[in-house]
Amino acid sequence: MRLLPLLLLGALAPMAAAQDAPMIVIEGLTSEEPKAAPDAAAEAAPASEVAPWIIPMRSLAETTQVGPLFRLQGQQARAAFRLFLPAEAAGGTLTLAQRSSINVLPESSQVIVRMNDQEIGRFTPRQFGPLGAITMPLGDAVRAGDNLVTIEAQHRHRIYCGADAEFDLWTEVDLSQSGVALPAAAVGTEPTSFIAALTAQAESGQPIEIRTATPPDEATLRALAQALGRPFPDEALPLALSKPWQAKTGPTYARVTLLPSDVDRATIRRGGDGAVVLVLEHLPGGTPKASLVADLLGESRTLPPPTLPQIPPGRVVTLGDMGVDTILTDNRYFNRDIDFQLPDDWLLLASQKARIGIDYGFAGGLPEGALLLVKVNGTTVRMLPLDRGAAPVKPRLDIGFPARLLHPGPNRLSFESVIPGNPPDQPCPAAGVLMQVLSSTDLEVPPSPRMQMADMARDLAQVTPASVHAATPDGLARTLPFMSAFREVPGAAPVRLTVAGLHDIAAVPLNEEGLTPRLLALTLLPSTVSRLVERPTAPAGPPANALAPLGAAPGEGVMPPLVESNWSDRAQTFLQATLQPVIQAVRRMLRPGDGTLAEWLATRKGTAMVLAPEPGKLWVILGPEAEPARVAEALALAPRSPGGPRGQVAVLGADGRWSSWSKPGLLPELREPVSLDNVRSVVGNVASARPPLLLGGMLGLAWISAAIAVGFVLRTRGKGLK
Repeated sequence: MRLLPLLLLGALAPMAAAQDAPMIVIEGLTSEEPKAAPDAAAEAAPASEVAPWIIPMRSLAETTQVGPLFRLQGQQARAAFRLFLPAEAAGGTLTLAQRSSINVLPESSQVIVRMNDQEIGRFTPRQFGPLGAITMPLGDAVRAGDNLVTIEAQHRHRIYCGADAEFDLWTEVDLSQSGVALPAAAVGTEPTSFIAALTAQAESGQPIEIRTATPPDEATLRALAQALGRPFPDEALPLALSKPWQAKTGPTYARVTLLPSDVDRATIRRGGDGAVVLVLEHLPGGTPKASLVADLLGESRTLPPPTLPQIPPGRVVTLGDMGVDTILTDNRYFNRDIDFQLPDDWLLLASQKARIGIDYGFAGGLPEGALLLVKVNGTTVRMLPLDRGAAPVKPRLDIGFPARLLHPGPNRLSFESVIPGNPPDQPCPAAGVLMQVLSSTDLEVPPSPRMQMADMARDLAQVTPASVHAATPDGLARTLPFMSAFREVPGAAPVRLTVAGLHDIAAVPLNEEGLTPRLLALTLLPSTVSRLVERPTAPAGPPANALAPLGAAPGEGVMPPLVESNWSDRAQTFLQATLQPVIQAVRRMLRPGDGTLAEWLATRKGTAMVLAPEPGKLWVILGPEAEPARVAEALALAPRSPGGPRGQVAVLGADGRWSSWSKPGLLPELREPVSLDNVRSVVGNVASARPPLLLGGMLGLAWISAAIAVGFVLRTRGKGLK
């Protein structure tokens, strides 16, 4: 089935205008875009002649979406998306631009699509090369406002069976070309129509313009960005300032215009280019009232942001209490993550134990090597064999693990099963449930004194739009996506989030030991550019006593000498080789953590960096390849993501994932009085955070005890001599 002739254009306007809107296309078969006439920008086509718009789906994944392709991988995969639709979408169709791996066996595979928990269609994955289009009517499942779309893929491998084979099974959906197609002329001027147009503009790769002849003050822009972002929980809008007379290339679906007028009001109109325009009028010389925008868009129906179940320390909480039903799987590779939240002032760093009471079972006859891994925040705490002792429900197993694997805020409990194929070189036979984890499985976290460590995660949870500031006055426009991403937090502590670029590096407080402007730039610059950054020059030639491999030409393939010729140098080399591992082990024991910042950053590469030079102060440094809206969205998701930034330095990788560094030796802060009930945990936390204190205390007690003993001996000996 071919895409271009099929969808969206048949009942609509001429093909000549089709290049001005997002389309469902077949990769490799799109015709070359014709060059626009010189006056094309001045004579925009009316809305009735513009190609249909695609109101796109937006992923609800915990990490930011990198690129338009969303992959559902594995034998069974499920993903959720937001889809904000205007009332004009009633009776429309949902279009998915999709393709699947050639390893998928179509006859035994299917993809099921639901909207608001109601199935609207299913299809067989047969598109193996370029993207193909699947359409399905929305029926009565659609509603004006936010809609929840879930896609469930059920794959079967056509050749192999086993955990490795399941990584070759996938279906990709191009989010930029998937959604609900609407004729441009049918999009109205209601608030829901404007919000839907905002999503189309955000996914088009072009910024959402705020057109104004004179930019308003920072407070007005902050309030406006907050009002525009309110319908999009945990999302950031790519807002940008522009002049009314600036030429614009490419399609425009939505924008905001600030217009001097004789009255303060906010209205939604259609622009001459067909865009849905929110016009905020204000008195000449006066300040635009962003509250009018908030009132206009505030009543739109949106999905509530997801929340994590709270785990009270000292109590036993089952998976059912967390809202998780019994986990069943027939996959050869399976992973289920269960996220939960601990109090922000919970902290245990010593040898205390938490406990998982697991009720599980598995089918008989599973091949040798089948395993169930129980993980806490990515660390395996128990490996359970599934190739012997099969039972529908095994006797309860209590798994103790170090409580220090948990941390304040979001945490993750994972169940991962790996079952080899038997045989691995033939398709998997039809089978029932291979493994299950019952909802009666529970988790018990020990209580702790109210203590906190310096951590950017706690500050990020307190960030509001009023917290966002630019490092320099000319960087105000860069902060707009951050202002739109964050929400008001009741009772939030005062936190300042400063957004800077590499060119603002002189204003960035580089307080951490080993963090230099050069090291920061090397981390954020693209690899092709960072190679050009000045590095220490190599010596002009090899040392005179360098060794050369046999057969090498003079000066070619030289190696440094293994040892020097005299006995003192040989002894020094021997001692260094022998003692170096011991010295490193002692150093790690005395300063636990992630090591020095310079060593940690030497192996990291990213697009943005977050610094926490002191509590309540955060700095975001954007690299040349960073998209401010993507970085802002990643930070907005952080308070509910176990993989969010932590510690004092965090780097956002190109894949949208965070790497975090915590400064060794930081002492926790006690938030309650010391008592007999908490003194043991308090001392354990302090000693674990800074082992030299414990070592010094023990040595001090030893010296005091020795001094007392020596004094006693001397006194008793003196009396005996008399």
